[in-house]
Amino acid sequence: MRDRHTDSEPIPSDDLEALFRPRSIAVVGASANERSRGYQFVKALVEIGFPGPIYPVNPKLDELLGFKAYPRLEAVPGAIDFVISAVPAAAVLELVDGARAKEVKLIHFFTARFGETGRDDAAELELELKRRIREAGIRVIGPNCMGLYYPKEKITFDAVFPRESGSVGFLSQSGSHAFRVITRGGGRGLRFSKVISYGNAMDLNEADLLVHFANDPDTQVIAAYIEGVRDGRRFFDALRLAASRKPVVILKGGRTTAGRTAAASHTAAMASEQRVWQAAVRQAGALEVGSLNDLMDMVVAFTLAGPANGDKVGVLGGAGGDSVETADLCHEAGLDVAPLPQDMREALREKLPNAWDWVGNPVDGSILGWGRFEALEVTQLMAASPAYDLMLVNARSVEHMLNQEDGEKLFGDAIDILKGLGKESGKATMVVMGEPEFSDERRWKAAMDAREGLAAAGVAIYPDFGRAAQAMGRYVRYAAKRREIEAGEASA
Repeated sequence: MRDRHTDSEPIPSDDLEALFRPRSIAVVGASANERSRGYQFVKALVEIGFPGPIYPVNPKLDELLGFKAYPRLEAVPGAIDFVISAVPAAAVLELVDGARAKEVKLIHFFTARFGETGRDDAAELELELKRRIREAGIRVIGPNCMGLYYPKEKITFDAVFPRESGSVGFLSQSGSHAFRVITRGGGRGLRFSKVISYGNAMDLNEADLLVHFANDPDTQVIAAYIEGVRDGRRFFDALRLAASRKPVVILKGGRTTAGRTAAASHTAAMASEQRVWQAAVRQAGALEVGSLNDLMDMVVAFTLAGPANGDKVGVLGGAGGDSVETADLCHEAGLDVAPLPQDMREALREKLPNAWDWVGNPVDGSILGWGRFEALEVTQLMAASPAYDLMLVNARSVEHMLNQEDGEKLFGDAIDILKGLGKESGKATMVVMGEPEFSDERRWKAAMDAREGLAAAGVAIYPDFGRAAQAMGRYVRYAAKRREIEAGEASA
């Protein structure tokens, strides 16, 4: 029988799920210093409401945040399923011996300063640590990582993260990227099934986690930040499996010589040659992106935008110059800014007798008069028309309503229309609403509240039109490719 820790055999996903649902958690290296990670890990578990026992472990503590502290793992009276290590690297071997004695199933090593330092003694310590955990039969997340965020099971590595669970799974070799995706994604309406920061990937690695997310019923969209892979063939097989079932968006760290050098010192990752990587990702059916912003934009599209069944886009562009720019951006993104069909012009003749033959796509709000609903009415007609497959809306065109005496009410009514635009039309819809450009507090707050309201309503929101257009173009091409693959499979 093969050792289940060998690099060539993926662990079954249901085994991982059992690991990720511990009944009890011990934090070794717990601390009364509120600025330390040993304190923050305990506080995060308390605040999110982890239901099982929490055991702070530190020989210098009697208690922490109302929990009795223990001098070492072996002194804990109850069973321990999951250990979070916040001790220095020099103490990890002793920690593993204690975990083995307590029959711990999973250790997350926040502890760093192993092979990523480039030092021979640190690399040797990592090899010895790896030998001992395999001998003990313990699974490991890390070392040198932030660990597990699983809101459904009330597990988190930071107290500020959303409590609600969602449908996005994210695996990241970078703890800071994990933090940013959770917090920025939360502000755009995303919620997560799990986020796993796995660092040096001593044991559980990108292939294990891709297989897990591929099989996870709570995960509908997979995102990944990867600096290097442990086994290229196994990774490709896992990626192909995941991409055949769900959208997979990947950001590769270490694409350049400078990036590869940084990756080696960050997580000891051996970054692959870029052309080989790109070919593998493309063949597997995943979507590669070039920045964290791109990754976020595509995850928002896959999760919140709605179905993309073609490339014809209806656009609410803003004023004259904005409308021209949005048309250019859409065209450059591969979208078809189709003109208004004749039947729609006829419908507009009565509504807009002075502009029915002038207004076009993109809709130019300055033609129709700022602070009025005519531009939104045209946008609603486009959303309802079979002539359009997609909608891109520049919400700045309705912010002008705030300049009027009853502006807050008018603006609120306009935002309510935008909240329902995609759901009512059944078409992929993105709303552009970035940082407000107002200097006065009243209008700034109204715009920010509207942005939060759109996110809470499940609208795909973007900070600027260029990013929205690029994301929509990629989303449309991905959807077309998936339809082509599924049609081929159906006819086979």
